[in-house]
Amino acid sequence: MRNNKERVPKIGVMDSGMGGLSVLKELLDLPYSVNFLYYGDLAHAPYGEKQTSEVLDLTRNVCNIFLKEEVDAILLACNTATSASAYRLREELSVPVFGMEPAIKPALLAHPGEKIALLATSVTHREEKLQDLKSELGASERVVHLNCDGLAALVDRGKWEDAKLLLKNILKIPQEQGIKALVLGCTHYVFLKNEIKDLYPEAILHDGNLGTVRHLVRSLHLDEKQGQPNYTLFFSSPNNLKETEGLASRLLQKVSP
Repeated sequence: MRNNKERVPKIGVMDSGMGGLSVLKELLDLPYSVNFLYYGDLAHAPYGEKQTSEVLDLTRNVCNIFLKEEVDAILLACNTATSASAYRLREELSVPVFGMEPAIKPALLAHPGEKIALLATSVTHREEKLQDLKSELGASERVVHLNCDGLAALVDRGKWEDAKLLLKNILKIPQEQGIKALVLGCTHYVFLKNEIKDLYPEAILHDGNLGTVRHLVRSLHLDEKQGQPNYTLFFSSPNNLKETEGLASRLLQKVSP
């Protein structure tokens, strides 16, 4: 890709549903000539409450769709898919595979000596990838796990009030323990920053989107492709395609603090 400056790179961006749009939104803000193909696997959402082997199979299926579209790279814009499948798919696929990593390290560095709370799905919490990261950082005792199963599905349907009710219960633990640093360990949760801040104004939010975008740009030398990005959205078997596309469009315009 680096030696062919005339060709516009094509990058596949996938998620179990709408969450990865929070990453795509940041990519589209960059002045680089890239064609992004976004695939939200709503027919099988949510991924976060499934078995690891099933998440791997589902993610692999989406990646194979991207390969048929001749993408130059794939971004798993889904923490659950990354946790369950990135290591395998990097071995199997012929193009670079990028993934998400919860912003645990930046949060720990920003709050020395304090505990931080990780909001994530069951799969992300239990996978070896996260356990290895905590061990590497020597932070096993400082990370408080908050299970947020069900939250991503509400974002996929644009159910903001229902999501806020669920968050109210989830946030009781860090509020009671005085934990201010919250790591959003799912790309869906980035769309809930306003709701989180309404419920817990003292919270300091960390997410891995910007770090992932910077890593992708640097690794693929996208800064050599100055221009305007383009994107195409695909969703698997939505109940109402027009409604789904409308929600996706609104999410790409959603402003977060």
